[in-house]
Amino acid sequence: MSRELCSVAGLRGQESALRAFAAALAVGVDGGPARVAGAYLLHGPEGVGRGMGAAGFATALLCANPRGLAPCGECKACGWNAAGTHPDLVGISAETGPFFKDDGEARRSGPGQFIRAYHDGQKIRARRRIPVRAVRRMLDVLSLSAAGGGRKVAVIDSLDEIEEEGVATLLKSLEEPPPSTTFLVLAGGVDRVPDTILSRCQRVRFRPLAPDVVRELLLRAAPTGDDELNDSAVELLVRLAQGSIGRALRAARIGLHHQAPLALRGLLGPAGPRGVDDACAWVHAAGRDLAEQRVRTRELLALTMLLARDRAATSGGASELDALLPALTAGFESVGANVSPDLVLHALWARVARARR
Repeated sequence: MSRELCSVAGLRGQESALRAFAAALAVGVDGGPARVAGAYLLHGPEGVGRGMGAAGFATALLCANPRGLAPCGECKACGWNAAGTHPDLVGISAETGPFFKDDGEARRSGPGQFIRAYHDGQKIRARRRIPVRAVRRMLDVLSLSAAGGGRKVAVIDSLDEIEEEGVATLLKSLEEPPPSTTFLVLAGGVDRVPDTILSRCQRVRFRPLAPDVVRELLLRAAPTGDDELNDSAVELLVRLAQGSIGRALRAARIGLHHQAPLALRGLLGPAGPRGVDDACAWVHAAGRDLAEQRVRTRELLALTMLLARDRAATSGGASELDALLPALTAGFESVGANVSPDLVLHALWARVARARR
């Protein structure tokens, strides 16, 4: 089944990244790409277009006749990409894998698993560490000749989640990349990227999106007739997003703009222990997926912080905010340390109750 080809021309609010892609795709005197580097580091916050940028850039790099920033949509490579089967476009992802139980399973794997890992990249799953065995096997796949006779592209999402030994393994390939191969490496802040990696990549920076861009993209993605996404809900989601459309969409998906404020009032109000039970019930509405429960808990804490700041600004006093900040900081740290969401929320309620007394 064919799908719409991804193009970097659709990126919003990322002008510096677009300039970098345009320079790489510019046609040289020989009719081919003029300045394609062996590796690009696409760095910036999650949810601001890094993944879309990598997908669109990869599609254009493999296209036989790119039109500016966009693929032609007519060549064999575009046909493969539309079908999700391009044999020279592979990926490794903290969401979609591929993951192998041992080294033997990794050695037995074929290119198809890395092709599917890239093309299934839109699936929402709990992110995991990327083991070194998966990195090694992907590099083995890239050492093969290009099936299409041209360039090979590897998309790595993301460097932050690769095991330390896997980063060292990747570095060796960046130092001596396979012929006609381009690595697109996603990462957060460059301060967490080893200098040895930075020196071998051309950097492409992705910035937080402006509120107007987040608002536009959020409304464009909202289902028609979504009564819950009224003006006040949209503004709440835009503020929570902090420049990340990915975060705004995730918050909308879990109902943070509609159901969470009710749970929050129970958690912070004078309802007693029943209030924290209501908040826990909202978190558990995610089902038994613990990773999804932690996402809900983290977003509930962020909403608490936002509303507490609003109340402090309205009342002209910061005493409530001062009392909440240590509790919220501890809550965020506990979620990051994989503490049970129930324990996180009960501890927050207890701290708030003590502060109120």
